[in-house]
Amino acid sequence: MRPAVYNRPGRPTSSASSVASSVRTNDTFDAILSSPTSSRTSFDSWNSSPRRVEYGWQRPAPIKQYRRRRETGELFAALPEEVLGLILDELKELHLKPGSASCATCMMRDMCSIAVSARKLRKVARVALYEDIQLVGSDSHAQKKRYKLNFGSRLVLLRRTLRSNPELAAIVRSLKAPAIPQGVPLDLYQNLVASVVMACPNFERLIGFHQNHDYSFNRLFHALSTRRKLVEMHWTLEPSQFQRKRRPSNAAALLNSENPNYKEAPGDLLPQQSEDFLELHTDWEHLKTLSIHCLPGATLTPISLLPDIVSRLPALQNLHLSHLPFTAFNDANLLSLPSLQTLTLSHLSGVSSEGLSSFVRRPSSRSIKKLTLQHMDVDSLPALSQVLSNLTALETFALVQNCTPLMPANEMIWLFPYLASPSLRKLHWDITSNKSCANIADSVLARSIAANGFPSLRILRTPNDPDGIFQALCKPMESIEVGNDQYHGLISRCTSRPSPPATPTTPSTPKTPTKTPSFGLSFPMEDQLFPSKASTNLSQSRLAAQSRLEAARQTPRYTVNVTGEDGTLVENYGLAGFIGQVESKIRYCVTPDEGATDENGGLLDISDVLGDGGENLKVEGREGCTGRWNTYSGNVVDKKDRERWFHTERGRWRHVALP
Repeated sequence: MRPAVYNRPGRPTSSASSVASSVRTNDTFDAILSSPTSSRTSFDSWNSSPRRVEYGWQRPAPIKQYRRRRETGELFAALPEEVLGLILDELKELHLKPGSASCATCMMRDMCSIAVSARKLRKVARVALYEDIQLVGSDSHAQKKRYKLNFGSRLVLLRRTLRSNPELAAIVRSLKAPAIPQGVPLDLYQNLVASVVMACPNFERLIGFHQNHDYSFNRLFHALSTRRKLVEMHWTLEPSQFQRKRRPSNAAALLNSENPNYKEAPGDLLPQQSEDFLELHTDWEHLKTLSIHCLPGATLTPISLLPDIVSRLPALQNLHLSHLPFTAFNDANLLSLPSLQTLTLSHLSGVSSEGLSSFVRRPSSRSIKKLTLQHMDVDSLPALSQVLSNLTALETFALVQNCTPLMPANEMIWLFPYLASPSLRKLHWDITSNKSCANIADSVLARSIAANGFPSLRILRTPNDPDGIFQALCKPMESIEVGNDQYHGLISRCTSRPSPPATPTTPSTPKTPTKTPSFGLSFPMEDQLFPSKASTNLSQSRLAAQSRLEAARQTPRYTVNVTGEDGTLVENYGLAGFIGQVESKIRYCVTPDEGATDENGGLLDISDVLGDGGENLKVEGREGCTGRWNTYSGNVVDKKDRERWFHTERGRWRHVALP
């Protein structure tokens, strides 16, 4: 038998020649391909690609098309400015986020380097650099010597740049001015900051540089009053030198003769002072956040002054009032407030539980999403029930006070939940009166939570929880305490003991001097008196919650019995000891809010907003940034990079804003 012979192009066989003779035109071959009896494969691209007639089939052209090589920088030029802006925002976040080794000066240095690296980046880097200006810490000694300035060299250079370039001045939205240098007159420094504010037509907020207002003319506050796009303003009022001395209140017996807060009040302002203060709010059509805090002896009179101020702010959404006397704010003023989203009432002696109940029943109050009551002495549980039930959009509620809200003598609770809110997501509850056991209001709230009175609640913070009734309603936690709690607890126990008196045989050891910067800054706000009642310390709350958790682990939920083949008990042990409810969606929170401290119960206070924010390097244990956190190690490289990376030591300032 002869072996099979392959049909090769060089040796055409009879079958191959017959196929070649039959394929003479395209129409004939297409007819063959379209024939149902044909065994060949059809291609859509057969007519579009050239082919040789002697071959019956040819591989089609590849589908993939090779693109031309991009020129250098072509893809970068195609990126929109919005994408580049997001990249620079992430870079700023890396520099300024909590725990970062960098600072605002290092961030601005990198932004300047980016601005000169490419023309396309210059516009985006300018926005990132000038939109939110942060000047933290002392000025450089070399810079002051070079420009022959005693103080404010960076502010002077910034003012010169903004005045010479209106496009840059239009970008500025906020300014963090450095703290006042020591030995510099306050009015001169305020005038310098005011001149920078006047150079910014679209200025929105002045942060980190809070000054008191005594109702006298001040160029800084006058400059802020001319900025029509201002969105945030914080007033810290101090007594006026023309204000009359404190007088006994005639309304004390009508309000509450037993409350010492009503016995006396500061004197009224002069009519011209009230009018001038009202005029400062005339052009703030875009103001969204207003904060007013009165120092001891300060006031805001007449009683209609605050409603007149609020009526001139059509865009107001967030209002924070602190330590206003009852001659400046009372129940009638509370009922005159417009529709708000955030309301904070702190140490207001003129507001009663009845006034608060009437306020939440208004239809315009239903827009409130966050309500904070700090030491308002709400003595009625029905008033709190109306607050939670009538504010249908409420998402965050905070109550801090010493007295316990109670039920009226002729009323009692028959059904639970008594306290309920379908929209509340975060609750801060701190009643500091009972330290050894839960009070009546705590029990009512705990039973209301257990009865599904707060279906949307996700975060619960109760610093004063001696019996752990709130912790038992939340999700179980593996650990509660943080790293320094044991240390703070030991320190508090040691400092609570009286120290022995110093004798000639036991001389007192002098304290180690703390590190002070060569160019000091003064922080007058730290010396102000902010009278406030005590709150529960969160560090002690974490230690108590951790001890309850460890005690619960000693009582297992399940017992495992291991038996042998003969049925005898081999091993017996317990497991799953915890405190809480597995099916609960509520997180037991014992950490402070961002910018708050454990001493204030974790709730943001006016003292946190008006503090130094980390700028003061005189605080023990606080270190600043010198710009050398990213340099290479080694003596030779350090010498080369010293002038490139090094800057004057400055604190890592963090902005603390009222919510």
